[in-house]
Amino acid sequence: MLIVLSRFLFTFTFFIFALTGAFCQKNIHVETSASVDRFMEKFVANGKANETIKAWRIQIITTDDRREMENAKSTFSAMYPGLNIDWKHVAPYYQVRVGYFENKNKLMPFLLEVKRTFPSATPVYDNVSKKALVSN
Repeated sequence: MLIVLSRFLFTFTFFIFALTGAFCQKNIHVETSASVDRFMEKFVANGKANETIKAWRIQIITTDDRREMENAKSTFSAMYPGLNIDWKHVAPYYQVRVGYFENKNKLMPFLLEVKRTFPSATPVYDNVSKKALVSN
């Protein structure tokens, strides 16, 4: 009984301190030097100026046959509806790329699944439009 009561009191006290701490942290102000402020302004401006970012994608097929490329796109879309799929023509080849991944580790489980249907699928590091990421 004493153990249960002490645990309750500890939990109750912890909860009260957590609430008090959460309310107190709203008015934190950080003083920075002018050089740090200039650096942050340049960083934000650079981020807004760049239309693309680097992201990992899976290239499911590379072929010189447009019909084969279209077939791969439709097969993938049927298997994974709603997942992003793009193609581009880098003469003489058509490349079909899918998904957006923050890093290669997050890509690998899906790549192994995709390789069952598309054995030539490979990870690629690609420039991706920020607008494409927001719209998905």
